[in-house]
Amino acid sequence: MNFRILAPVDGSDNSMRSLDHALMLSSKFGSKLTILYVLEIPPFVYIQSQKLVNSIMSELEKEAKDILEKCLDRSKDYNLEIETIILEGQNVGSIIIDYIEKNNFNYIVIGSQGKGKFKYAILGSVSHRVLHHSNVPVLVVK
Repeated sequence: MNFRILAPVDGSDNSMRSLDHALMLSSKFGSKLTILYVLEIPPFVYIQSQKLVNSIMSELEKEAKDILEKCLDRSKDYNLEIETIILEGQNVGSIIIDYIEKNNFNYIVIGSQGKGKFKYAILGSVSHRVLHHSNVPVLVVK
């Protein structure tokens, strides 16, 4: 069996701690690790300048790549097969759930709160959604 772990990250301290757990678990299981960053596309309803929209998207894409690069740097001491993925959309939790369902993961490791716009009292909205809608086990890291 080829064990697969998904680690969604957003660059927050919490997501980096969850990545550390995912790295440790992947090394123990000898599994493939996928590090997923969902680029949250802001609503551009009131921005009429396409040049400004392109500039904002370019900055967001650069941030996503920088975060994934930090994740790869953090994982260099582990001898693991690691894949990095960037997806785009407006509902991060739904995008992660959709990705889980389409890609046969065995385990999800996610931070309890990221740097999203809205926070729940205990769990962030993204981790809350993943925890309650995933069809595979989820480890939520504080």
